[in-house]
Amino acid sequence: MINNPAPLSLEEVLSPAWLGQALNLPVRSVEVVETIKTVATKVRFRVDLATDADAVRAYCAKGVFGSGPLAPGYARITQTEANFYRELAATVGVNTARPRYTAIDGRTGHGLSVMDDVVAAGGRFLTPLEPYSPKEAMASLEQLAVMHALHWGGAGLDGHAWLRNRLADLAESPLRTVAELQELLDDPRGDALPAAIKDAGRVTRALQALARHTDGQIDTLVHGDAHAGNLFVLDGATSLVDWQLLQRTNWGLDVAYHLGAVLSVEDRRESERDLLDYYLQRLAALGVMAPSRQEAWDVYRAGVAYGYYLWAVTRRVDPPVIHEFCKRLGTAVADLESFELLGV
Repeated sequence: MINNPAPLSLEEVLSPAWLGQALNLPVRSVEVVETIKTVATKVRFRVDLATDADAVRAYCAKGVFGSGPLAPGYARITQTEANFYRELAATVGVNTARPRYTAIDGRTGHGLSVMDDVVAAGGRFLTPLEPYSPKEAMASLEQLAVMHALHWGGAGLDGHAWLRNRLADLAESPLRTVAELQELLDDPRGDALPAAIKDAGRVTRALQALARHTDGQIDTLVHGDAHAGNLFVLDGATSLVDWQLLQRTNWGLDVAYHLGAVLSVEDRRESERDLLDYYLQRLAALGVMAPSRQEAWDVYRAGVAYGYYLWAVTRRVDPPVIHEFCKRLGTAVADLESFELLGV
């Protein structure tokens, strides 16, 4: 048993001694390939094994590393992801990275995940700064539909007490004060948006209204952060990663956020009705009594407010990415009259 199951020290995680225990492999040396820091840190690395055959393997470690105590919010998201890989990844029905080691340190609250390096295997991560077509959106909607259908009405989720309604949590304890959020919306992320969509008080009230609006609706397992950067394509198959905002809530959050984030404004306007119809058809084919087209459209219109809020409050991502997501999702909120629908 490892004495320190989920170190806060990245240096310790990447040491041959610790990795050898965690992966149950004879690790001789470790080479860092890439380090990506946002809220969490993702490190792609290769290990050289003290064997002759299959001597080099590639992995990715993810956690919130540092020297000080872990903030409760950061502990929660790392634990959610670790729990997903430990308890749900194998049966959730979607393509994702293969976990090799997951643990939660009960002392610090830190959750750590080590998975296969999908880039080394030939996977290509997507970004909001490259084209994502409506046809590609059908493939990713298929993944969401499979996951949602499998857990429709909360099926199979009661045994996972750690799985929360993150929308409700955010509504109760917003990530930014209204003043902090207004300062962010007044920076270039809001330049492409009408003034009514950049009102921080209204954005916050909309999130709270959305939580009330979805309360009591059919819930399911929701990825919670299905933007372009959390998708990769490997061997022609679309896959999802970054399960830190995994939650039990209404399906509309995933579908509306996803389409609003991955598609250009023009493609979303032209294709969103057809893509929503496709999602509903897939639910029905998977044995779910799907909502009516009109009911689903209203759920979709409301749900886009969630994705817009997440990117309006974001700080630790490259500014061009923040600006593009805010433009896409904020424009969707305006086009779909999401705030009006929510009564704010």
